[in-house]
Amino acid sequence: MRGSFVRPERRVRLDFHAHGELEHADEAVRSDLSGVAAAGRCLWVANDELATVERLTRQDDGSYAGHDVAQLAEIFALPEGAEGEMDIEGLDVADGYLWVVGSHSLTREKPKPGEHDPAEALARLTKVEHHPNRHFLGRIPLVESAPGIFDLRLEAEGSERGTTRRSGCLKMTGKGDALDSRLRGDVHIARFMGVPAKENGFDVEGIAARGDRVFLGLRGPVLRGWALLLELRVKESRRGRLKLRKLGPDGARYIKHFLDLEGLGMREIAFDGEALLILAGPTMDLDGPVVLYRWPGALAASGQTVVPADQLERILNLPYGRGADHAEGLCWLPADGAATDATAAEELLVVYDSPANDRLHDGTAVDADVFRFDGRGAARRPGEGRSGRP
Repeated sequence: MRGSFVRPERRVRLDFHAHGELEHADEAVRSDLSGVAAAGRCLWVANDELATVERLTRQDDGSYAGHDVAQLAEIFALPEGAEGEMDIEGLDVADGYLWVVGSHSLTREKPKPGEHDPAEALARLTKVEHHPNRHFLGRIPLVESAPGIFDLRLEAEGSERGTTRRSGCLKMTGKGDALDSRLRGDVHIARFMGVPAKENGFDVEGIAARGDRVFLGLRGPVLRGWALLLELRVKESRRGRLKLRKLGPDGARYIKHFLDLEGLGMREIAFDGEALLILAGPTMDLDGPVVLYRWPGALAASGQTVVPADQLERILNLPYGRGADHAEGLCWLPADGAATDATAAEELLVVYDSPANDRLHDGTAVDADVFRFDGRGAARRPGEGRSGRP
């Protein structure tokens, strides 16, 4: 991939000291971070092995601690309950809600050298598993309980008098959710619904919401080098359940956008004003490359689109490790700790799956990276002023 790596401006420590409260965690929360979203002084973080979201609060020294755990099985009727992993791959804060999306993907057992003989390894490679909890798309109301501090609530007052914001998700069954049922007949996607994640199978890895528009970034499939972004419109039923709106005269419930990311899939997405930031990486089980793109015309797009490389801005190449430091989540850090959005932010926080040892501290803490932007358009190199000059 062309271009050089841009080093982060600084690191920020995230401390998940309450990880001992998680009954179904095989490893520390910090080991498998997959999504992050900001609201005021709070960070909402996801671990892809759990059915929880973690809230951290910004401390006076700029770190994030005060770890609180939200059990999603206490909010939603998950098919596998609290014990089944949701493989949460995307979080976003929009319009007073925390949005959460699972990967919707299948898995294949992974042989472990030194633990499995050839026969066992072959047997594991033939086993493809379906996890019903992974097929999740929902949102939870946020309520400001103190300046810059937001709590999750089953229900909360709406912005208009007499209205109520409710927790809700797409209908889930043991076989999938309402999105899966629509995609199984899709000419581009259907054949990949039975292929495991990390093998170019169907795999949701990012979410960005704005009003009733919800964008889902797919790690796979990548078709002849073109990555895929799904756009949905959602509405709320009287009981709070989310439903997919019709998008066009043919009754379709989603729109497809194909983007030329030079063969990479989407690992996370986030709005940048009217544009969309796309964290891109390999769809297969590889270390890199990892590139941040910007699609200026995202919200202006009407109908299905095919977006060539010259209509995308290549912002930066992120560093990555060998078997470690896989960038999985990003969000803008609000400039004002009391703000609920990040419209004035110039700092982008990136969290990593399989963090390298030099990021780990005290058994529960991990360092995330912060990249500084000049005018929200170009990455600043450490030590540069807003003009881009040292």
